[in-house]
Amino acid sequence: MRTVVLLSWLPMALASLGAWLDERRALGFTIWREACRAGGISWPSLATFTLELLPTAVIGALLGGLLVLCVGARGRPAGARGALAAHAGCALAMPIGVLLCASSLPWPLTLAAETVLAALVAGSAWWLTRIRKATYARAPHRGVSRIPRGEDARENFPVTNLWNSHDCH
Repeated sequence: MRTVVLLSWLPMALASLGAWLDERRALGFTIWREACRAGGISWPSLATFTLELLPTAVIGALLGGLLVLCVGARGRPAGARGALAAHAGCALAMPIGVLLCASSLPWPLTLAAETVLAALVAGSAWWLTRIRKATYARAPHRGVSRIPRGEDARENFPVTNLWNSHDCH
């Protein structure tokens, strides 16, 4: 669980590092916040200003997402489940975090709120996939089916070729 939470924070941490670098290079974060507020907080303005004023932050977020995918692709089922949960947390928390950062709230508070939201969603997604795995632990590896196979189906569901006139009214 701890790994899942850390994985959900990885893209945000690299995006924050990129935003810090953009701020140091050309006051990118400060100008971004002012431009978003002046242009009205809307999805088109947020997307345009983010791509133009915070390119390093966008690259950091994408690199963090790629690292989460690499952890999921290592070949172990637990890593894949953790990467899926981390992506769910990040996919929900980042747009909300961008809206919060563009608002008039202090940026440390918005970053903390985004971090907590990502951890909650990632932990919930990890827990839900864990329940599903425990529910179908004895299922064959080809997939999960409640339909009995072969002889079991013939014993439990006998097939007769007799027509019953009471079935059709």
